[in-house]
Amino acid sequence: MFTVTESAAEAIKQLTAAQNVRADGGLRLTLDGPPQDGAALTVDVTAHPVAGDDVVTTADAHVFLARETRVRLADKTLDVRKDIDGHYTFLITTTH
Repeated sequence: MFTVTESAAEAIKQLTAAQNVRADGGLRLTLDGPPQDGAALTVDVTAHPVAGDDVVTTADAHVFLARETRVRLADKTLDVRKDIDGHYTFLITTTH
């Protein structure tokens, strides 16, 4: 099951608020290939999911996953790191 850490949820809420995305908006993830092959992860702040997206909600933060992406990330966790300049880097890790 795909999970979102509390720190990633907080980052998503800050990003959506900064971009004036309404409360049901969130982060849309699209993975281009299997994660173990080093596939590129596209991250977009969006006002709503696309038809067919799965929605994962943690602490009122929404992550929208395209069906293919949901399958590829089924046993993964979304986490985040914030650099010294305040920029976020989202990371996909294996759920333990």
